[in-house]
Amino acid sequence: MRLLRAELATLNRPLTWAVGAAAAVFCLLLAIGGASNAQRGMGGSNPRPPTCAVLGLPAGRACDQARSMRRERMAAERAGNTAAAAGTAAQLDPLAAGAEAAGLMASLPGAVALALLAGGHVGGEWSGRTLKNLLAQNGRRSRIMAAKLVSLWIAGVGLIGVCWACLAVAGPVVRRVDRLPDPHQSAGHAAEWAGTEIGRSLLVLAAFSAIGLLAGVVTRGTIGTVAAGTAAVITMLIAASLPGLGSWTPATWVQGWMGFASGQGSISSLPDNFWSRFIGPDGAGPGHGLGLLGVSAVILACVTAATQVFRRMDVTS
Repeated sequence: MRLLRAELATLNRPLTWAVGAAAAVFCLLLAIGGASNAQRGMGGSNPRPPTCAVLGLPAGRACDQARSMRRERMAAERAGNTAAAAGTAAQLDPLAAGAEAAGLMASLPGAVALALLAGGHVGGEWSGRTLKNLLAQNGRRSRIMAAKLVSLWIAGVGLIGVCWACLAVAGPVVRRVDRLPDPHQSAGHAAEWAGTEIGRSLLVLAAFSAIGLLAGVVTRGTIGTVAAGTAAVITMLIAASLPGLGSWTPATWVQGWMGFASGQGSISSLPDNFWSRFIGPDGAGPGHGLGLLGVSAVILACVTAATQVFRRMDVTS
């Protein structure tokens, strides 16, 4: 515990505060943009169908049928836009905003943020030439790896808290400014939604932290850790889009575990994650079970590899 507390103390640095502030600003701007798009969608449809002259038809039965079909299509469009606006309003509820924050941090924004933190927290030990001092105080290398991993994971959880707090304060204001419809969402449902997504995101954050840990040990530098960690996540996304690999890549497992929707996803103008949608051969996305096993395997593989590399590493020079 003393080593973990020391590692958490080293995270109290300008880089960590800058990443946290950037995450909060990103969530705020995303909420403002999503609410604005939802508001424009509600008001973007002309409530009256075009006249026969606009349709290029003479007055009569054919024109009446065309106008009726257009009216039905416009009504369906308005209903869809209203549903999207209500979905956005639901995501901006102070309680449900936890689900929005968890989805964002368990996808590409969170992966990049943890790669940045790993660059300073893990790779920085080599760049700053502080690793020998750390080993002199704590000789067991496996303990150092564990403390680095857990402290990075805690920092990731903190990023969810920062985004949640930002959205909880700004969300109701944004909803009121853009006059979004009441989603008629109970507090119990909002809390359950947030709790489920946050609980699932904890495992994904551990995977992102393990990738950063391995990148730091292999590259032995701040810039290399950030570049390698980010590249690893992007490579996962690219590999999952290749035919035949969809069900067997970490990107797919993250989608399955988090429940990120396949295809177009949920009806909302506010994205709840930034992760590609991978659809299996049967047209369905991966399940929670496969996602759990896959993400757990990624964590185990990265931690094992990082520990073995670090154990054999010469740090005397």
